[in-house]
Amino acid sequence: MESETRLREFIQGASKLPVLPQVTIRLLKALDSPDSSAKDIARIFQAEPALAARLLKLANSSFYGLSGNISEVHRAVAVLGAKTIRSLALMVWTQTLRSHGRTPEEKALLSPLLAHGLASGILARMLAERMRPGLGEDAFMAGLLHDIGRVALVAQLGAKYQTLILDPALSEGAALHDKESAVLGFDHRGLGAALMQSWALPRFLSEVAEAHHDIPTSPEDSFLVSAVALADSFATRLRFNLGLGAPRVGQEELAAYFGFADSQEIDEFLELAMGWFGTMSEILAKTK
Repeated sequence: MESETRLREFIQGASKLPVLPQVTIRLLKALDSPDSSAKDIARIFQAEPALAARLLKLANSSFYGLSGNISEVHRAVAVLGAKTIRSLALMVWTQTLRSHGRTPEEKALLSPLLAHGLASGILARMLAERMRPGLGEDAFMAGLLHDIGRVALVAQLGAKYQTLILDPALSEGAALHDKESAVLGFDHRGLGAALMQSWALPRFLSEVAEAHHDIPTSPEDSFLVSAVALADSFATRLRFNLGLGAPRVGQEELAAYFGFADSQEIDEFLELAMGWFGTMSEILAKTK
């Protein structure tokens, strides 16, 4: 397909796309290895003091229902578990992508995108816990990374993303992903999926990235896509996103599937999410 060719050519010619840092790669490999112990994983954290400090903050936070005095890294690793630690590593990495902004204009594009990813991850986790608590951490990762392709586009195109895609989409009343396709021959969904596959991340993450703008015909059978699609909508409603004036598909059916009876219940849910967003932002803040 032509879109696949254009996407492949874009990736091959790009020099500023996000890449996973070596420490994150080592950590993800260790988490996936059946031969790795909690102490092995703890040693990776201990070599990165800033990452270790965030791990301890997370282990002692109420976000995961914990509020104990966990002061040792290996204990935090054991308490949180592999999926949560993977989420933390990816969450910390996404926030470092702010450095891809070379000018104030580029930073102004990246900042709401990264906030959108964090908010979507939090919201997707909260939604999953209403229906399938065992998928909460998977939903968090999927929400966190569902728009990583758009982050990559801004990182590579810089301010051109605004002039070529964002501004024309808003003036024409077009969805951003449709304008991306019209200009580039592919959109952020395909780019994000391709990048996550190249990073050897779990396959469900790339699948959600590809499908999060589609309305699932069966939310039960496409649960993570459904959770992220609604989380994306809710995060935008909280004004965490680019192109807030662009047209978006209503998600009333998904809201009903996740058990929201009325707008007041949604408002209360979003207020709680905003509190968790503040908590996670504090955990991600630079530690001296």
